[in-house]
Amino acid sequence: MDFNLYTVLEVSPGATSQEIKLAYKRLAVLYHPDKNPGNTQAEERFKLINAAYQTLSNPTKRARYDQRLQYQRDQERMAQQQQPYYNPRYHTTRPPASVSERHYHARPVHSKRFSRKDLYITITFTTCILLFSLLLKVVMDHVTGEDKYKTALSYIEGGKYSSAHSLLTDAIHFLPKHADAYLTRASLEMNVYENYAAAVRDINRAIIFQEDVKAETLYMRGKCHLKLENYEQAEADLQQALKMDSTLYAPHLELGEVRLFYLNEPQIAIKDFNAFLNYSNGGEKWVTALTYRGFGYYKLGNYQASEADYREVLQTDQSNGRVFYLLGRTEIVQQQQDSACVHFNKAYRLGYSAALLELRANCL
Repeated sequence: MDFNLYTVLEVSPGATSQEIKLAYKRLAVLYHPDKNPGNTQAEERFKLINAAYQTLSNPTKRARYDQRLQYQRDQERMAQQQQPYYNPRYHTTRPPASVSERHYHARPVHSKRFSRKDLYITITFTTCILLFSLLLKVVMDHVTGEDKYKTALSYIEGGKYSSAHSLLTDAIHFLPKHADAYLTRASLEMNVYENYAAAVRDINRAIIFQEDVKAETLYMRGKCHLKLENYEQAEADLQQALKMDSTLYAPHLELGEVRLFYLNEPQIAIKDFNAFLNYSNGGEKWVTALTYRGFGYYKLGNYQASEADYREVLQTDQSNGRVFYLLGRTEIVQQQQDSACVHFNKAYRLGYSAALLELRANCL
């Protein structure tokens, strides 16, 4: 039997507290030093019984002791199970085998050379990474460019032209083939900054990237060439715009202007003004077209038609000093000096200073 506190009190490990208490009283009386004077063994046994009772009578100490006792038993059981492996009688008595019996062979040395298969795998992996990176960059550039372009459009609506121009430049950086961004920036350069050379460059880029070149695009470029005094190129662009879109009538005004003032073709210019006036009915451009046509008739010697156009303009705009001046010149040619002087005087009073020379020459 194993020696432990339960064996000291001569009880089983499953004994109740009452059984332990009764066992302690019985053994304490039996081994008490007063009943065994001079017996050292009985005295030691009494001390051991007392210590055992102090532990087993306390539930907390007993539980802790039971855990230690169980752990010791588990260790002893494992030692018994492993004992045969350490028992000398199980050891073999045969001497170790010789080298020839062990059949030693040289271990094969694996080559560390970079094989063709490894090369193909590396190339494929690297190519996939590069393609993925390129695709990611293209997608991100497209998203960023479109976002900046749309923001620029909202800025233009709000009158923030400088910020819109910067955003359009950024959009073109991310999307170098964005035709609409080029055209929008060209519109700002034309109408806000009056940088017509830059506008022509942007329009040319837009034409390259447009799948179908629109008539409005050529019309824009034609107006820029007119401002840059590239009259033949302006005429070509405006004519091409009209050929591409028969419903577009606005280019007739600029085309007539080019032919009348710079290419000295007043008769053809009058046809352009007629085409414009057929679709226009009032407004600033209508006044301009009618005035230009009157001047074209003047250059052709058709003074009555010229005078009729000028008078029609003055019926809607009595503050146009230039038209009063032109009407006066037409009347001078027709020997209507008194009426001409009246109109020169009105032109001068409206701030058209060139009329003063005519007044001094013809009316004083």
